[in-house]
Amino acid sequence: MSDASPPTLRSHGRFLRLFVGISASLALVLGLVAGFSALRLVQLRDLNTDKTWVPPVPSGATASPRPESPGGCADRPCNYLILGSDSRATLSKEEQQEHFGTMEDIGGVSRADTIMLVHTDPDLEKAIILSFPRDLWVQIPDKGWNKINAAFEGGVKGGGPQEMANTVANLTGMRIDHYLYVDLAGFREIVDTLGGVEMCPPAYLADPETGMIFDWWTGLNVAPGCQTFDGETALAFVRSRHLPCDNIPDFSRIGRQQQFLRAVINQMLRPQQIVRAPTLVEPILGNMGRDEGLKPTELVYLVGQLRGITTGAAEFRAVPGVPGWEGSLAVVHMDPSAETLFRAVREGTPISDIGLQLGSTEISPANITVAVIDDASVGAAAQIEDLLSTTGFDVSPGIWDASRVPKGAKGATVVFRPGKDAMAQVLSRYLPGTKVLESAALKGVPVAVVVPAGWEPAEPTSGSPAAQCPEA
Repeated sequence: MSDASPPTLRSHGRFLRLFVGISASLALVLGLVAGFSALRLVQLRDLNTDKTWVPPVPSGATASPRPESPGGCADRPCNYLILGSDSRATLSKEEQQEHFGTMEDIGGVSRADTIMLVHTDPDLEKAIILSFPRDLWVQIPDKGWNKINAAFEGGVKGGGPQEMANTVANLTGMRIDHYLYVDLAGFREIVDTLGGVEMCPPAYLADPETGMIFDWWTGLNVAPGCQTFDGETALAFVRSRHLPCDNIPDFSRIGRQQQFLRAVINQMLRPQQIVRAPTLVEPILGNMGRDEGLKPTELVYLVGQLRGITTGAAEFRAVPGVPGWEGSLAVVHMDPSAETLFRAVREGTPISDIGLQLGSTEISPANITVAVIDDASVGAAAQIEDLLSTTGFDVSPGIWDASRVPKGAKGATVVFRPGKDAMAQVLSRYLPGTKVLESAALKGVPVAVVVPAGWEPAEPTSGSPAAQCPEA
């Protein structure tokens, strides 16, 4: 299931830049196609493409003209719909029987367990990755009100991507330019093709009795601490929603999905992944679906245009909502603040903190920007930066020197600005042995960790178990 040996801690180098991942799937594709031959890219242009999909525009709007250019979405803002479904269709009969169940077990229809809208803007040099709760109560065109994941019930071959794109376009007021799709088997194969993804799940997610991070429903069963998740383990992690601290299961799952994506983006910046890129293109493209208009050659151009963007340019948000009921259905009713969020994305204006944290759910590491302050640590600061990068935090501020140590911070300390205590609480759980200090003197980031001389960083294998979950 997973490689229990911890990864080697390393310094990424603050100025290493490649691109910002457009999403989990697109991040994998973009970083991989850059070194591939033009001839092979042409040969792969129709691999797993949907020739029937039409880019939808919001109801009542008209499609704005798209200027012809070799860059496509590299020249203008674009919106990508990322779909991950629970379809068992591509799994073997043995896998269905032993681990996932059959299509009949889930009602005979496909559901979209992961729904993300990724907005890219070359002028602003950033991407916004917006997650939709799968139980969000929305109006599906020509079908009436239902949970948003019901829009995908036709599956990838039955118009599911088109129906979902139409729904999201109407809901957000944004044109959908492209879509990418991956099912359970495809996701697993993509992660395995990458050689796994390093993650460092903390001890507070573990069951107090067994000490293992366990979800019977998905098959997740790992020890706390740094390890390499293979495809099967990664799939279980991003699907899990029954861990001890999951007050609202679907909200917690969104947080873990965002954390995993940030970890993938961070990993894709490593030199060894760039070197492997040409060998990974075909298997990655072979395990995901996409619309016919999203061609590998366009992705290559996009890579070139987005060079220089750091990981910090990826902002994660979730559509804010409140759990409720529609008859006997447990649903999520969209909060009115979502309209403000959608408008900010459409207009390219700051999106503030809307959707940064969902109700009764701790903030995801993906949404926590951390500076590492090197207080004569003799290399330990680089180890901490690597640990946090592996865990899925935003470490784009890099390593600061000792002149930035806030007054009062003595020893290994998590420092946070006033009002950012929730972020500090999550960060401290990944850094056993640190003190926590509020300081108005901290500038430029919401939280930072001071790494002093003589401190030997510990992996997040110790600390309080699930009996003391972080405050939501």
